[in-house]
Amino acid sequence: MVIITPKMEPIIRQKKAGATYEKMTEHEKLVCGLSVNQQNVLNHVSLLLIIVLTVITHDFVKKPDAEFSTQLTKFSNSLNGLVGPTALATKYGYSTDQLLSIKNDALNYAYFILKHGAGATYSKSWTSTGDELRGGDGTVSPTWPMGDPLIDPVPPTTSVLPGIEGRFRVNAKFAKDQTIYVTADGITMGIEVVSSPFVPSAGLPNLEGKIGDGGHPLLSYTKSKYQGVNIYKNSNDGKGFVFSHTVNDPTYTDYAALPAVGVSAVWVYRAFYLYKGAEVGTVSKDVSVTVTGLVVTE
Repeated sequence: MVIITPKMEPIIRQKKAGATYEKMTEHEKLVCGLSVNQQNVLNHVSLLLIIVLTVITHDFVKKPDAEFSTQLTKFSNSLNGLVGPTALATKYGYSTDQLLSIKNDALNYAYFILKHGAGATYSKSWTSTGDELRGGDGTVSPTWPMGDPLIDPVPPTTSVLPGIEGRFRVNAKFAKDQTIYVTADGITMGIEVVSSPFVPSAGLPNLEGKIGDGGHPLLSYTKSKYQGVNIYKNSNDGKGFVFSHTVNDPTYTDYAALPAVGVSAVWVYRAFYLYKGAEVGTVSKDVSVTVTGLVVTE
């Protein structure tokens, strides 16, 4: 346990503000009355904070569903060639069963993203199916929701069990744990965090939508270093896209009145990133959410 004494609090505040103990003058050190042991404790606390923040912010698995699907596909394609295992699959010794599992996971999740993003009817059921596929722990393969023709396109011929993300982490770790592993291979496989300079004008919101609380649309996007997004909405009422809301959080629920009970409508959303109060970058793809009027119970 580390005990922060009152004398150390000014230094802690300076650490949070970007100052470092090494940059303090001798007078500042004396005023704060830090002993050698306290100085060592402070440095230890700072190191722990750096380690924790690094672990939290550098997870290689993409959070948004659409980006995660793209990542799964990249991983599969890097290992499964057109006529057999790729050089990377051979290098790291992935088995035939592993490669087939990786391929089927990518195909099934890509199908979910395609149907869900197309504004499939029974949207809430599709959302639940996607959540189960990605993070579930069941022992039975989820079935595709009824209500949509599952012929255009045809769903994958092989279904998979819940827990795709967990299997992806295990399969990535299989390569990363080997002494021959190099970061360049991981980048090709899509299992490394690749940092790039922040260019506000290059922003493209990865807007996603699904049915949330009370049957209302729940939108999400990666905020990154932007202020937020401006949301535009087409309610299919003949008015086209109109400004809806400025959103500063990474999620937003549209609590607009739903259609009459039993009546469905397709609401379409798009977004621009905001940076220093102005819209920047490229407008997001259109995201459709099918809403249905519900019976309100007291």
